[in-house]
Amino acid sequence: MKTSNWLRELPFILLIALPWIVFFYLGDSLPAQVPAHYSITSHGWVIDRYMSPLASVTTFIIVMTFIYLVMTLPAIIAKQSTPWLYYFKLALIIFFDIINIYTLTGADIGTATYSNLSMLALGLIVNGFIYWCFKAGKKMGKQPVSEKFYNIIWVGTHFITTLPLVLGIFATQHWVSERTIPQAVFIFIAVTANLTNNVKPNHFIGIRTPWTLADEDVWRKTHRVSSRLFFIGGLVGFVVSVVAPVTWGYRLIFIVPVSCSVYTMVYSYWLYKKRVSV
Repeated sequence: MKTSNWLRELPFILLIALPWIVFFYLGDSLPAQVPAHYSITSHGWVIDRYMSPLASVTTFIIVMTFIYLVMTLPAIIAKQSTPWLYYFKLALIIFFDIINIYTLTGADIGTATYSNLSMLALGLIVNGFIYWCFKAGKKMGKQPVSEKFYNIIWVGTHFITTLPLVLGIFATQHWVSERTIPQAVFIFIAVTANLTNNVKPNHFIGIRTPWTLADEDVWRKTHRVSSRLFFIGGLVGFVVSVVAPVTWGYRLIFIVPVSCSVYTMVYSYWLYKKRVSV
């Protein structure tokens, strides 16, 4: 990147360092423990974990640095950037800065007014970024599936990223059940699994292992199996989240995608080795 482009990155360095500046400035006036994690329950936002101000600042610095690198490295590798990407990155880091500094004072960000405003702000930023990414992919002709399925996946991505934010707003009004999030996630898994059955080989969507990308037949057979597996996993997870204890649903949110992904990756390798050995 040119020197002028590097100068454009200086505001991010200052913004990432801002919580540290506030931390050292406030010093001994900081509370001993600050909120670290919230759970969305039928009683609203509930603080279920605390940490020291130092740990809070460190955690947020790591998160903001990760976001910065993830959104910057592709532009460096491609040797091009866009104003939209720059502004989305700037908005996200400012958003996390505000939350971190506000939390350092020991304030409860789960209060109705603050949490609703933060969920709305994050929703606008994230959905704007998703819209820009899909729109850019469509303009460049990088659609790995037909336009119909591409648009469905586009809308589905907006849905799954917006749902937790909407539920967060509902939680402040005591409108959400503890089972709602797992149920919504499992429905999304089942629907998207059904859509990826006939996805074409690409580097963006699907089971993108070296073996599926190296052989179109391996790709096709792997996705035929993975779509059924994820579809069944989504349905089973939904049923379990309805009838079983609440904790089961949250555990399956991680177990279902991970186990299905591992199986399909191993299956794709087995198919590839079988074809190579023939």
